Amino acid sequence: MRLIGWMVKLTLLAALLALVAAPFVLLQPKPLVEASLAFDQVEAKRARALLQSLPRNLDEGEVRQIDFRPEEIELALNYALQQLGGGGARMAMDDRYFQAQVSMRLPFLPIPRYLNLELSLFETEDRPLIDALRIGPLAVPQIMARSVFSALLGAGSRALGLPGADAVLKQVSFSPTSLNLTYQWDTRFVEAVRGQLIPLEDVARLREFHQHLVATLVGRQGAVSLPEVAAPLFELAVTRAAAGDPVADNRAALMVLSAYVGGRSLQTLVPEAADWPAARRVSVRLHGRVDLAKHFINSAVLAATGGELISQAIGLSKELDDSRGGSGFSFIDLLADEAGTRLGKRVTESRVMARELQQRTAATIREADWMPAPDGLQESMTEAEFTQRYGGVGGAG
Repeated sequence: MRLIGWMVKLTLLAALLALVAAPFVLLQPKPLVEASLAFDQVEAKRARALLQSLPRNLDEGEVRQIDFRPEEIELALNYALQQLGGGGARMAMDDRYFQAQVSMRLPFLPIPRYLNLELSLFETEDRPLIDALRIGPLAVPQIMARSVFSALLGAGSRALGLPGADAVLKQVSFSPTSLNLTYQWDTRFVEAVRGQLIPLEDVARLREFHQHLVATLVGRQGAVSLPEVAAPLFELAVTRAAAGDPVADNRAALMVLSAYVGGRSLQTLVPEAADWPAARRVSVRLHGRVDLAKHFINSAVLAATGGELISQAIGLSKELDDSRGGSGFSFIDLLADEAGTRLGKRVTESRVMARELQQRTAATIREADWMPAPDGLQESMTEAEFTQRYGGVGGAG
C-alpha cells in the first residue's frame, strides 16, 4: 500500500512538472519565419490605404463583403508582431485553403525564444475548419484543435453579447489571390470591440483631460500657441501622479489635444464623448503655422500609440505624396513630424520617463523647446526639384 501511495505521488509530481515545463518545451530558439518587414514610406502608404478602405458607419443589419490580399494580411501581422517585440509572418492561399506561419519573439526573456505557429484552414459552407495546427515542435491533434477553436469562438461571442460568431461573420472564402469576408453590420459587436479597445478607466481619463482642455480655453480667442494649450494638460497629468499611471495619462493628454487641433471629435473613439462639453474653437499654431501644429501633435499621438517607426514612415510618405502634386516636399513639415514623434515616444517610454517629461512639458511654453525654429529649411519642392537637389529618398543629400 505504501508503494502504491509513493507511485501516486510520483505520478502527480511528474504531471505537475510536465505542466510547468510545457510552455518552455513549445518555445524554440530560432524563428520559423524571419522578420521581413521594412516599414518604410511605401509600406506606410499601403497600410494607410488599407485602413482607409475598411467600411464604416453602415446601416444596422447591412451585409457587406471585403477582400484582403495575402500581402495585406502579412503587412498587418508583421507590424503587430514588430510592436509586440519581434517576429515574422508568412501567408499562402489557394482555392478553399489558407496557410499561415507565424513566429513571435517573447519579450522579457534573457535569451531569444520564439513561439512558432503553423496553421492550415479549409473553407466550408459554414465557417473555416482547422486542417492542421502545429505549436513549436508539437502537432496538435485535429479534433483537439477544432474543439478549442470552437470553444474560443463561443466564449468570445458571449463576451461581446452576441448569440454566436455567425451573427456577424456570414461567410469566409479563400482563393489564390484573396481572403473574402462576408459580414453583417451589428452595432453591438462594434460597441463591444470599441469597449475592449478603450477600457472604462481610459474613458474616464480622456473625459478628465478633455474637461481640463475646455476650462483652459475659456475666454481664449484668435491664435494660440500649441505649448500654451498642451502645457496645462501635462500640468493636470502631474497632479494625477497619485492615480498611478503616468504613461496612460500622457497618452490621454496627447489624444485629446490631437483631436482638438485636428478638429475631430473624440466620439469616434468614445461614444460617450457626444455628451461632453465642447471646447471653445481657437486657431492652434506652432511657430505661427496651423499645419505645423497638426504635424507635430498627430506624429506625437502616432508615436505614443503605434510606435515611433510608423510615425516617421507616415510623415515621410505624406511629404512624398505632396511633392507629386500637393503642397510640395517640405523639410519644415518633417521637422515638425520628427519633433512630435520624439515627444510622443519619450512621454510614453517608461513610467520614470513619463513622470520626468510631465514636469518639463507642464513648465515649458517656449515654442523652440517643443520644436526647433524651422529657419533655413526648404519646402514646397516638387519631386523633380527634390531629386535634383538631394538625390531622392536614400540619396547622399
